[in-house]
Amino acid sequence: MTDERTTVAAFLKKCNLYAEASIQRKRERDELEDIPKWEAYIEFNQHALEEIANGTLDKWFESNTEHQPPKVRLSVEEMEHVERSIWLNGILSPRPVVVAGTLGEDDVRNFAPLSSVMQVSTSPPYLIASLSIHKDKRPRDTLQNLRTTGTVFLNVMPPTPRGAAIVDETATPLPFGEDEGALLEMNTVEGRPLLLEESVAAVEASFVEEHGLPDAVATLVVLRVEAVWFSSSTVPSGGLNVLCQHGRDDMTPSPQGWTQRVLKHYGPV
Repeated sequence: MTDERTTVAAFLKKCNLYAEASIQRKRERDELEDIPKWEAYIEFNQHALEEIANGTLDKWFESNTEHQPPKVRLSVEEMEHVERSIWLNGILSPRPVVVAGTLGEDDVRNFAPLSSVMQVSTSPPYLIASLSIHKDKRPRDTLQNLRTTGTVFLNVMPPTPRGAAIVDETATPLPFGEDEGALLEMNTVEGRPLLLEESVAAVEASFVEEHGLPDAVATLVVLRVEAVWFSSSTVPSGGLNVLCQHGRDDMTPSPQGWTQRVLKHYGPV
């Protein structure tokens, strides 16, 4: 609640600063007829700021949703594909979206968004990812390139509309061998054609092995992390602020509200 109050109060203060500057400009231009409206606007905002500060509006920031225990069992076997996807993506989210960059045998780039990447081991450093197939039944270009050249850069995107636009564009189903990077302007780090300049960070990994999933069209790939790429060598103090998938098709920033550190998994000190 404190974070929400602070955000609203900061917004109202900026509104008043803008209104005060507008009043000054109108006085300089001798446009006096609208000034009382701006002054009333400032007075209203100031009153709201006072009520936020003294707790009068605390109830506005309280959740009105009463928790309901999950007592209804829904069999996924009885669901169609889209309904099943909506449920699973809605429950198991948010999760980071990366733009995977790979090269084909002719050094043709491919970029594709993935939200299925997961760390499964730290020593040795292994990731897994699930790669589905195209509607025409051919394997994803990412999988074909991993089989051929064996290297992938997992670009972690910023939590911005621009980051979401890059995810959207690189998801376009193009014929094999066409560069998704040509769909919109995306600069890469010099000498690193798969490392996007706009990424928050990136993971460089190599292809280890693949496994077909039982009764499924997707392929599970195992990747070994070779390096992480960041703006400095300073170890992050916590999770990065990155773009996430929340639900089936929605992009959102990673959660930036309250945090609570849990340490019992380390056992007795």
